[in-house]
Amino acid sequence: MATWMEKDVLIEFISHVVAVTARDVDVDNPDVIELLELKHKLYCMDPEEIDYEKEGEFIKQKQAILEGI
Repeated sequence: MATWMEKDVLIEFISHVVAVTARDVDVDNPDVIELLELKHKLYCMDPEEIDYEKEGEFIKQKQAILEGI
């Protein structure tokens, strides 16, 4: 369960990762697409439905992959 602020943090984190890696990674990259789909999903969810820790770890994993490209 997340708070409204944690939901916002996850959305901003995704935006940050996509923006920072956009210079080096094609937007058709599957990891970028997964992050953007998650961002949309988070926007549509109530904070109580979000597992903040799980989603945060997922975003960190995708960030590591994208920064390694």
